[in-house]
Amino acid sequence: MSNKPKIVYQSKVQSFYNSISHFYSLISIVDNKAKNRGILFSRPKKGDKVLCIGFGLGEEIKKYNSFGCNTYGLEFSGGMIKSARKKNNLKNIIKGDTFNLPYRDNSFDIIYSCYMIDIFEKEDTISLLKEMRRTLKQEGKIVSVNNTFEKGIISKILIKYYLFLKDNIFRRMKTRPIIATDLFRKAGLKNIKNKKVFWASEAVVGFR
Repeated sequence: MSNKPKIVYQSKVQSFYNSISHFYSLISIVDNKAKNRGILFSRPKKGDKVLCIGFGLGEEIKKYNSFGCNTYGLEFSGGMIKSARKKNNLKNIIKGDTFNLPYRDNSFDIIYSCYMIDIFEKEDTISLLKEMRRTLKQEGKIVSVNNTFEKGIISKILIKYYLFLKDNIFRRMKTRPIIATDLFRKAGLKNIKNKKVFWASEAVVGFR
């Protein structure tokens, strides 16, 4: 995907999340268990500097703060930021471009995202992970909760049905199953591990 189509696609993603920001709290209930398991998988420590990208209503920011972390948030949807501030009174959150993070090199101990890297095309996801890696501290880690593939026959059928609906009926749906460990590896991340956190969902961690 060239730079111009990528910008157009990001604009469509922003438009989609702006449109659902007013009732996103109802949708996000489904994701809460996976989000929390992903945060625990990241093993946060008191004093860690954390960046949450695509934080939605900011529940993961609150969770990281409860561990004593210094947590920042970047969201590409202005509507989501308004809803997050209204619901959770969050600080240190900004609207920004995920592919050009407004942070210096070596800034964060943990960069966390949930159902975000599975929105973009493969090459763009690798570029995004490389940009995230740039802002990690030397021993820092990226943690992603994302859709993935299931091995069972019924699960495979359900995933194919979901993809059919996404591509042919509900075309504004963005997330899809990916093999995130391969993308982490191609982005230069090391010591990559993954763990199932929900049906067709995994948490993946990779170190700088």
